[in-house]
Parts: sequence; structure tokens; C-alpha cells
Amino acid sequence: MNDSTHEPPTELEDLIFRSLHGLTDEAESTALATQLASSSEARELFADHAMLHGLLATEAQAGAFAADREAFFAALENPPSSPNIIRIRRWWWLSAAAAMVIGLLSLTLLLLPNNATAALDQVMAALDRSVDCSYVIRVLDPGTDRQGGNPVEKPDRGRFPPSSFLDGARLHLRGSSQYVLEQALPDGNTRTLGSDGQSSWCIRGEGPVRTSTDPHHFGAGVLAGKQSTPFLELRTQLEDLRNFYQLEWFTPPAVPASSTPLKGLRGSRHSAAQGGPKEIELWFDPATGQIHRMVLNGLPRGGSGPASIALELTSTTPLPPDFFHHEAHHGPSRRIEVETTRPR
Repeated sequence: MNDSTHEPPTELEDLIFRSLHGLTDEAESTALATQLASSSEARELFADHAMLHGLLATEAQAGAFAADREAFFAALENPPSSPNIIRIRRWWWLSAAAAMVIGLLSLTLLLLPNNATAALDQVMAALDRSVDCSYVIRVLDPGTDRQGGNPVEKPDRGRFPPSSFLDGARLHLRGSSQYVLEQALPDGNTRTLGSDGQSSWCIRGEGPVRTSTDPHHFGAGVLAGKQSTPFLELRTQLEDLRNFYQLEWFTPPAVPASSTPLKGLRGSRHSAAQGGPKEIELWFDPATGQIHRMVLNGLPRGGSGPASIALELTSTTPLPPDFFHHEAHHGPSRRIEVETTRPR
């Protein structure tokens, strides 16, 4: 064990302990929020302590805290055989810790409303929750091809159609690593592709199910060329937004369908940064960090594909547990083809 674990807690750690136990007053909460907003190391330390606090909270039912001590210890000696119990317990305290992190970051945003980096961290923390979100994709600017034509007017070509046919597509996300994209093609067929975080898959019309052990394999073909797809690799895109973009606040217009006043962050890519959209807008709920609208302007284009798209939140209704596995989207008799993963 590292000797540092025996050192007395720092002033920041003491402040974190008091906050997690609800003992801070307004001045201490403001001081903690200030440190979290200005230091990524402070935010990491808080996240570590929050997860540990959540774990200890689940174990605090032992001994004198247990409603029935004999039954509690009997359960410890004869635990259920199903590994699901372990997974459920782990998921519970991780979710509790994530909720604490989001809560403190929300406090940071309220107390320090001009700190755009703290707001972006709040949005990223919300991705760690396993909340299902469904979006519709709108093509705001279809762009033009190298010959000046409109790619929307061209017929379907090859395995992957022009990405302008993203208009009206449905995107479902769970956390930051699982997605399903449902896309209507001009020939009347549909293309459904997705990832469960470990592997990716693609189904086109009545054809075979193509699978890959690379969770990003099929997503790379959504936009022009073989580039990554920002809205399918959302955590990576938000990390790039923090590292390679100049952030500023803007006031988004009120959304009639939403009773929640939204905050707006706009990022303009630094001139030295390579790749990625030139500008990104995030419309999000300041209380939860939930993205309600995401606009990608100036997308890289390989001769086709949209120049600008928007994702608009349509639902947060929970989806079936197996929704992000390909088996949930076809019958049992469908042929499966495993594709060889090429280096990206």
C-alpha cells in the first residue's frame, strides 16, 4: 500500500468529505465549487471520493446499522449464486457516485455561471449515466460535391450511401459507448447499425448482419470517407471540444416543447487543430448536463456528405436492455457475417 494513504487529509479532501456528508455551509460549498471549476485534478479527486463514499454507503448496513443483524450476516455467509447480484450492487454505488458528481458540477455551474469548462465537464459527467436518449438528425446544410452538384439528388451508391441521407435518421444512445443509428435509404430500404460498446454491427435491408469486433468499425462509414463520426463517439468529441476549441457561452432560443431553460456552449476550433467540425454548439439542461441539441458546423467532407447537421433530443424513455445488440433488430434466421477489422 502506498504510504500516502496514511497521510492526513488535505484541506480540499476535508472539504470534499464534509460536502459528501452534507455538512458544508454556503461559504464552504462556494469554496469547493470554485476549486472544482478551476482544477481538473480537484474534480478527479472529488470523483474518486464520491465513488468510495457510494461504495461505503452500501456496506453501512452491517453490524449495528443493520435492521436484522442475524439475517444480514447469514446472507453474507450464503450469498446468492447469481453474478447479477454483484453487478447490480456495483451498478448501484457507481450510479450513486455519478449522481453526486453531477450534483456538485451542477452546483459549480450555478455558482460560477461564466466557467464554460466546468459546464462542459458537467455535460461529460452526464454521459457516465446509463440513461437512454433518442435523437433525430437534421441536415442543416447538405453541402455540394466536387462538381458542384447536390449529393441528395444522386442515386444510392455502394454499400454506404451518401451521408446526406442522414436527414431524418434516428440515433439512440446509452451512455457514451453504445448507440443504434436507424437510417432510411433512397431505394426504400433501411440501414441499421450499432455498437454495444464491445463490438459493432450493420444490417441493410434484408441482407446479412455484418459484425466486427471493433466497436467503431461501421460507424466510420457514416460520414464521408473513413473518418470518425462525432455523434457516435460522443465522449471523444467532447474531449476534443475541451482541448482543441475556444469555448464561449451563448443564449439558445426557447424550445417550445421543453419547459427547461437550456444553456448554450459554442466551441470554435483552434486554427492549429486538425480534423473535426469547425464549430460545435451544445444546448443542454444546466441541472442535469443532458444534451438537448448538438449542432456540428463545418464537417470535414471527402467530396460528399453534409456540411452541417443537428441532433435534437426526442425522448429519454428507457429502451429494452438488449436494444444495442444486433439480435434485437432481426429474426433468428438472419445470416451473420463477421468482417475482418482493418486498422483505423
